[in-house]
Amino acid sequence: MNQMDIKDQKGSKLSILQTLRVHGSMSRIELTRLTGLSRATISISIAELIDLNLVHETDTRQSTKGRPATTLELVPRSRAIIGADLDNKTWTLGAFDLLGNVIDSMKINVNSFDPEAAFSTLADAVTKFRKGVEVPTVPLLGLGVPGLVDADHSVIRSAAELEWNNVEVASFMKKEIGWPTVVVNRHRARGLTECRYGAGRQFDHMIYIGVGTGIAAGLYINRQLLSGSLGGAGEIGHTTIEPDGPLCPCGNHGCLHMLAAGPAMEQEFRRLLRTTERSELYSGMSVDLHTIKAQDVCTAAAKGDELAQQVVKQAASYLGISMANLLNTFNPEAIILGGTIPNGSQLFVDTATKVMRQRAMSALLSGTEVKSAVYKEIGGALGAANFAFDKHISISFFS
Repeated sequence: MNQMDIKDQKGSKLSILQTLRVHGSMSRIELTRLTGLSRATISISIAELIDLNLVHETDTRQSTKGRPATTLELVPRSRAIIGADLDNKTWTLGAFDLLGNVIDSMKINVNSFDPEAAFSTLADAVTKFRKGVEVPTVPLLGLGVPGLVDADHSVIRSAAELEWNNVEVASFMKKEIGWPTVVVNRHRARGLTECRYGAGRQFDHMIYIGVGTGIAAGLYINRQLLSGSLGGAGEIGHTTIEPDGPLCPCGNHGCLHMLAAGPAMEQEFRRLLRTTERSELYSGMSVDLHTIKAQDVCTAAAKGDELAQQVVKQAASYLGISMANLLNTFNPEAIILGGTIPNGSQLFVDTATKVMRQRAMSALLSGTEVKSAVYKEIGGALGAANFAFDKHISISFFS
């Protein structure tokens, strides 16, 4: 066998693995259609992947009478991929199989938001963590982080909320743990998890919007993340909603981030508490206003506090405007809402959806569903691991 044939076989096997990872189990006929490979190539490559214990065949009984259809599936726990997600001074670190199942996970507290300290803390944890994973591990790390990330070079260009700029993550982590590291915005990582395993798994074209201490979106076309030239596709938190609005750390005025993210909700609730006594939960109480968090506002709103409900509805309305703009621009099959704010407030989700439906083109609305994220804390780590593997998948990992 010549070198070209060997290269073609490796490429065929990788194409099959990636198709099964992205689209799930399927028949040989479906696999032939999606990969563009010939039936003969599919047959040879599948046999080799079965020998490597990466793929197996199952008989799936169809709803109609007849012979069971044979489907091809990835083997659970054949290999582990590792990812981590940074949110609210905590790393969530996880090991996952190629089907997205959690093999192991842990939390790591970050005591300093100096970037070197934050990533050094993670590196120490990864070194110990990977030794305890009982499945053969792919030597690759995916990280979900805040801010604008140059995914091609794994550099955090700007994370305004942390005051980070041009943080060379890949080179630092390579030196610390010896593994290649791929970095992606944490909300886009979480969206990838929803796209493949969660609320968006039935859609080919969807948008994920994460709302927490910041706001960002992930755009998924044919179940693949659209990154943009610098990895910044989906930075809706820094799109202008109110031209004369408050100054944002990014330097612009009236960004969505300053009107609908968690810190904006906290600031608005504190402002209203200082000027009114209409809060049923906080009126007359000795409360340090600076300790009130967006999650507290969401909880108060759910309990019927009118002032909190006003704040939640106002923030959600701004998000609904952005959702309508995204719907009109990209015409997705679904918009998935995730992050600490949507996860903690059904009122926020319902209000944003209502405003979106009021403002989007009616002709496009009927084809778009709005769903809440299924994966919570582990979603960012799982998505980051998948994103890293997408970019660096190699047959050498399975030899």
